[in-house]
Amino acid sequence: MMRKMPPRRRHGAATSTIASLATFVAFCALFTAVPSAQLPAPIIDASAARQWLGQEQRIEEHLKSADIMRIEDIGTGVTRPRRAFLSPNAPVESLVWKALPPGRRQGYWESYKSEIAAYELDRLLNMRMVPPAVERKIGDETGAAVMWVSGMKSVKELGGKVPGGADWGKPIRQMQMFDNLIRNIDRNAGNILIGQPGDIILIDHSRAFTSDKKLQNKVERVDADLWERMQTLTRENLTRALGPWLDEQAITAIITRRDAIAVEVEKQIAKRGRALVLLP
Repeated sequence: MMRKMPPRRRHGAATSTIASLATFVAFCALFTAVPSAQLPAPIIDASAARQWLGQEQRIEEHLKSADIMRIEDIGTGVTRPRRAFLSPNAPVESLVWKALPPGRRQGYWESYKSEIAAYELDRLLNMRMVPPAVERKIGDETGAAVMWVSGMKSVKELGGKVPGGADWGKPIRQMQMFDNLIRNIDRNAGNILIGQPGDIILIDHSRAFTSDKKLQNKVERVDADLWERMQTLTRENLTRALGPWLDEQAITAIITRRDAIAVEVEKQIAKRGRALVLLP
């Protein structure tokens, strides 16, 4: 039987409008096109960045059971994540530790379980953009242990702007679609990791998966392959994958937001034509 989570957050209308506007403005500012030539040289190749591919079970077990040698403050992130170093240091040297019991803090719903749900939904959609995350206990805290992705840098560290150009269109569209689906209100320059041209990894989803049914991003162009996979989501397969981490209300909201995306996609197709909306 699934555990009931505490009621999701509710804001007053004025507070919600101001917060949503500020979030939208800040998010749009990330996507001022920056020519790839102005970026530092690629940091790590895609296969090395996604070292979890093909060995997910091994890495998950390591995140769950490896000894913790020391824990350090990362120094960034509003949810105050920490970095824990592991022994043995293979296949993963360290993890991000998010000990956030489900609840509201400073007006925001936060939960370490959302980190794990984001990883499991990424796997269900075959996106390969969210690193492994598992539940474990460190000391007297229970939280999410998220694989530390070595070698890549955040958009914030690279100057604050997501690069433009053909290489980046597909992963940016996928990120925006994913954030719409999970109602991620906290995508920012600090939690988008950049590698080779077209290589984006997404981290920090502790404020996602609320019961809010609004779409976070405007629907204009969508990745056709990812959209096809999103349309296969059902209450049944979502419950199997995410049931340990989300309550029924949150799972229902995923379906509702997916259906809202479908309405917007059809509107855009009617207005602009299928070829300009569903991009292969």
